[in-house]
Amino acid sequence: MSAFPKTSRRRLLELQKLSCEIFNTTFNPTNQRTGAKILRQPLKGTTIANYYGDPDFLKFKDVQKIYKFQEFGLINEEEEYRLMVNASRRRRGKGAPPKKKEASNSDGKKKKKR
Repeated sequence: MSAFPKTSRRRLLELQKLSCEIFNTTFNPTNQRTGAKILRQPLKGTTIANYYGDPDFLKFKDVQKIYKFQEFGLINEEEEYRLMVNASRRRRGKGAPPKKKEASNSDGKKKKKR
């Protein structure tokens, strides 16, 4: 036989409740999911909002619109490079397929005549 007597469930619950009061944790005797783990975490809204940057930040297109009529010779190098790559792909036949000139009625699904 063991030297310690078997403790009752009621005494163990009292001990757990007292422990929760001492260490300032939630007493949950039925072990139900409470969402406390997620609620303890810091909010993510500001982090996600900061990821996309300041929406009021001045971009190249904005500067180009402001000084459109003056002869500054503003060139967006990233856009020029993108256009050059697209043109070279199109020459090699790797570009987007050509669009149809007009929609033909014979190609689509037809309703059955009864």
